[in-house]
Amino acid sequence: MIELRCEIHADMVQPLEDHFCELTRSSWMLFNEGPGRPHFVMGYFEDEAEAETAWAGLRKAFKKLPESFERTKMEDKDWKEAYKEHLRPWSHGRLHWVPSWMRATHATPADAAVIWFDAGLAFGTGDHPTTRLCMEWLEQHVEAGCSVLDYGCGSGILAILARKLGADSVDGVDIDPQAISAAHDNAKRNQCDDVRWFVPSDYALARASTRYDIVAANILSGPLKLMAPMLASRVAQGGAVVLSGILARQADELIASYAPYIALSVAAEREGWVALAGRKE
Repeated sequence: MIELRCEIHADMVQPLEDHFCELTRSSWMLFNEGPGRPHFVMGYFEDEAEAETAWAGLRKAFKKLPESFERTKMEDKDWKEAYKEHLRPWSHGRLHWVPSWMRATHATPADAAVIWFDAGLAFGTGDHPTTRLCMEWLEQHVEAGCSVLDYGCGSGILAILARKLGADSVDGVDIDPQAISAAHDNAKRNQCDDVRWFVPSDYALARASTRYDIVAANILSGPLKLMAPMLASRVAQGGAVVLSGILARQADELIASYAPYIALSVAAEREGWVALAGRKE
């Protein structure tokens, strides 16, 4: 068995995580020991030839990845279990992010909002700064009985979290049908079967007049600017919006794009990324 390991730039983490989340089953994972520490992409393969082929395929999709990688030959070890050594629980307030294999051993408070994740089952680790920014904002602002829209939901992390925090009505929307399928599976795994998932065309028909107490979108600055009128129109009067996927240097431009609809400001910053939030008056 071959363990493949390659250090990557922090900007690559979110695109790679989105890519891996779309796979039904993946030999890849992302690993980071904490803020300010290097990020790595890792994979487990039967032999060097399979590792080489897999890396070539990943580089074809992500041309900024390095050409070479570190390889380690693993003896008498099941690769399906090996990646678990690199994933650890973390928490923020009521939010607890716990690997699914620790259900029986990891204690959490009675009122905790627990997300059970398995990076090998098409679910992100919640490790990227933009994801953390949105999750931590939601942990502070989701109230019991509120309604939430997660636009650009990917594998469903934010929508599932909102439901766990007590939101009564939660919708997730993504342009990629594979992401919607993964989100549906992840919601079922987390006992959140009542979250509704849509591709944009179906969402526009089914929820034409729906407004939400909270609208969350963790995408990229370009699409967020283009979608400003639409996303702002989905926020109920007195409701809030939180946006991420935004570099700190892009914040002013995004704030200006949303100014005609809703006043935004920087809610939090992490490792050069920001979350913008505002309330519709």
